[in-house]
Amino acid sequence: MLNDSPGNGNDTDADIFFDLWMRLFNKAAMIEREPVDTGDGVLLYTSEVHLIDMAGRFPEASLSTLASRLGITKGAISQTVKKLEEKGYLERINAGGNNKTVLIRLTVAGVRAFTWHRTYHEVINDRIIREMSDLHRKDWDTIRRILMRMEKIFDDCPETRRRITQGMSENRPGKP
Repeated sequence: MLNDSPGNGNDTDADIFFDLWMRLFNKAAMIEREPVDTGDGVLLYTSEVHLIDMAGRFPEASLSTLASRLGITKGAISQTVKKLEEKGYLERINAGGNNKTVLIRLTVAGVRAFTWHRTYHEVINDRIIREMSDLHRKDWDTIRRILMRMEKIFDDCPETRRRITQGMSENRPGKP
């Protein structure tokens, strides 16, 4: 059970849900931490592969737009672009000849990595669909609603952490 003493056989539905959710979340996190070789003998980290994917799907998007789509800062995307340029997976180009709007273009190696990533997700997504093909529309709608609610909870996590830390700091024994 999550946040409880070792199981005594009296797990609630909530305990079972949270245990399963945490196990899935941990497995996904483990997969995302592992760099991948997309066939060129170069290890790419998840953040790099996801930027390659965005650059392949949205070739006319600015770095600011791609950062927003990925949910990362402009600074983070600039660092990832630099790493991928050094690895030979993309190049920067100035849109319309000005230095203000920077676009990125996949190199030949970048296109191969993009194809690898799209193929990987096609295989995984097809497997998920096959595994869940017996669900009714109502079940899919329920899953979607749960995932959307979980996303909102995750969005709120930084503020929740801040509030708890502040409360713990204020109630610390011997606090000056």
